[in-house]
Amino acid sequence: MAQSGQKGTGILNTLLIVMIGQVGCLTLIIIVASILGGLWLDKTFGTKPVFTLALLFAGVPVSVILMVLIARRTLARLREQAEKEKESDRSS
Repeated sequence: MAQSGQKGTGILNTLLIVMIGQVGCLTLIIIVASILGGLWLDKTFGTKPVFTLALLFAGVPVSVILMVLIARRTLARLREQAEKEKESDRSS
C-alpha cells in the first residue's frame, strides 16, 4: 500500500514536470515567433514598433489558452492513470 502511494506521487510529479516543460517551451516559441514576425512585418511595411507590439500582445491570450489546454490534457492523463491503478489494485 505504501509503495502504491509513492508510485502515484511519482507519476503525479512526472506529469507535472512534463506539463511545466511543455508550457514553458510553448510560451518561449510563441514569444520568439511574435518578435521575429513583428520585426519582419515592421521592416517590410516601415512601421517601427506597431506589428511587434501587436503580435506580442496577441501572443499573451494565445499562450494562456494553450496553457489551459495542455493542463486539461495532462489532468485527463492523470485521471486515466489513476483509474488504471485503481482497477489493477481491485483485480489484485
